[in-house]
Amino acid sequence: MDHRRVDLSFPLATVAPTLDAGVLHVLAATTAECTAAEIHRRLGHGSDEGVRKVLARLVRQGVVLVATPARYPLYRLNRDHVAVPHIEALTRVRDEIVERIRQEVAGWRVEPLHAGLFGSFARGAANADSDIDVLLVRPEPSAEFDEDVWLSQLDGLDRGIRAWTGNAAQIVDLTPATLRQMAHEDDPLVESWRVEDIPVCGERLVQLLRELR
Repeated sequence: MDHRRVDLSFPLATVAPTLDAGVLHVLAATTAECTAAEIHRRLGHGSDEGVRKVLARLVRQGVVLVATPARYPLYRLNRDHVAVPHIEALTRVRDEIVERIRQEVAGWRVEPLHAGLFGSFARGAANADSDIDVLLVRPEPSAEFDEDVWLSQLDGLDRGIRAWTGNAAQIVDLTPATLRQMAHEDDPLVESWRVEDIPVCGERLVQLLRELR
């Protein structure tokens, strides 16, 4: 089945043209007035002319307000507009994805030692083609550990992420022994996980690595 993917950098692109989404995202992130050139710089893509055309259209629609001092027009989001709460909610989609993953993992019968997010999503650099990278560290082997239940939980998380976003999940499933060995060998992946980690369940990765030494 083909899924509509969320542009994880500009989630407003789900319901608006990409350039419009980017301009709205920039304005929603600040209460300050911005020139068109400043909006274009913060956006980092599109043309200056394209940004100005989007701003002119949004002003006509009342979603953006413009002040015209002596030099350059200054733009800001019209937070009294009825559409703006919905626009702001879409800019917070990344936080909602993290919370849904947190709630999903918190309900697992077999709890991980650590669950966290890494990669482009954790760095805030993901786009519509990005996977959502999840690091899971299994519990220590024991008679109570049920492999089938664990794998079923992973499958449910994979399907959940795809259903919530349209983006694929890339799940790294490690035993404590494997993580310990990677850390002892100074595997660069471990350092990237440490730096990028957004913890969602269990111990923080830094603390777990300390305990596994």
